[in-house]
Amino acid sequence: MKINKLLLGGLFICSTAFGSTKTSQLSILPGVQLGATKEDSISSFSFNILGAENKNVSGFDLSLIGYRKINGDFNGWHLNVFPDIFMVDGDVNGFTWSTWNNVKGNLYGASVGVVNKIGQDSGFNLGLVNYVQGQSGAQIGLFNYSESVKFFQLGLVNGTKNINGVQIGLINYAADGLVPVLPLLNFRYSF
Repeated sequence: MKINKLLLGGLFICSTAFGSTKTSQLSILPGVQLGATKEDSISSFSFNILGAENKNVSGFDLSLIGYRKINGDFNGWHLNVFPDIFMVDGDVNGFTWSTWNNVKGNLYGASVGVVNKIGQDSGFNLGLVNYVQGQSGAQIGLFNYSESVKFFQLGLVNGTKNINGVQIGLINYAADGLVPVLPLLNFRYSF
């Protein structure tokens, strides 16, 4: 009988150690989270006072201030009330409003922030500084850079290696443009 209890206890510990999906959480700060741990995924709602960390998040994610880390993918809306850093190791499908958005994967949707850094492809970025390591659809900011522009960049300074769209700004750089550096307007379309 004791062996059965030990085996059941061991199975319970193993099943909780690898994380599961929780509906919601209230996080005081990373590691002090009610309703979920950093190994868990959230499927509906997360309210974060000074920060939180989870595996994957789907739904509405509201941060008061601080640090928000997602070790996988994010699907939904992330909003912050006061300055915070929003970091996603995977892809984002949805909308992020944060002081600093740092997405290592693709952004399928939009990011609004002071700084938007996207590790792969991006839909739309609005911020003071927008940096996309892959292809971007549209960027609006003071300083915009994307490896490849599919639609447009609007800013004080715009830069890209490959352009298939329009740049509007004081300084526009497109490495593959007819003229690489142009003031006010630069464009190139490949049909």
